[in-house]
Amino acid sequence: MRGVFILLAVLGLPALALAQASASARGRAAAGEPAEVSIGVFAFSLGEKVALELVRDEPCVCMCGDLTIESFRVLDGKGVEVFLDTGRPYPVTASEWVGRWGLRDASGVPVAPGTYIAVVKSSVGTFRAELEVLPAGDAPLGRSIARASVCGISLRVYRLLEKGDDGATVSLRRGERLMIALPGNPTTGYVWKPVDEPDFLVRLEGVEYVTATALIGGGGTFYFRYEAESPGIGALSFAYLRPWKEKPAETFSITVRVH
Repeated sequence: MRGVFILLAVLGLPALALAQASASARGRAAAGEPAEVSIGVFAFSLGEKVALELVRDEPCVCMCGDLTIESFRVLDGKGVEVFLDTGRPYPVTASEWVGRWGLRDASGVPVAPGTYIAVVKSSVGTFRAELEVLPAGDAPLGRSIARASVCGISLRVYRLLEKGDDGATVSLRRGERLMIALPGNPTTGYVWKPVDEPDFLVRLEGVEYVTATALIGGGGTFYFRYEAESPGIGALSFAYLRPWKEKPAETFSITVRVH
């Protein structure tokens, strides 16, 4: 390979948000060397959850071999590991991977407010996202929407909501991303489907279901991704049902506000 294409894009935060989160992005790659990409700062309050994905644009322009995730961990501001994902065996194909962190250490205790680095090591290099964790109840004035990619491969950061967040109200700024993760088992005939999707949210493509086990008949997680496109408020809801039945076995609904 004679060269590697690098694309960096930085989208700034409103001036009001800069005290808590600043937007930055940087990337580096050279022929024969691993890529290095860093983005941030993304602000979250204790009690919130983070999801990450490594995605590749199509058509691929370079680094077009198999893309795998080798590890996912979180470091504190001093570089000390506070979380290592051991929930599944690594390496795993990037198209079937979602990294999830509940702002807790390995023992399940909420981390202290401060700066943390999510580190995703992949077959093409290392991707980092800087996270600013705020005290519980402190609403972030804004989250970074900085973005960077190398050869069209980029790390996405989402606000994550799970089944236990049913009924919650979520506030986003334009350009920020939201991921919904709902447990289910399609071998039973049941699948999660969107019922109401506000027109100010754009649904993003990505893996729709990831199994939790290699055992036949085992369950897993359904994923839905959105990006806030314009201001608005509305319900985002889902139903867990069999396609040939009208009555769902379960439902999930939240209220989304985009500023």
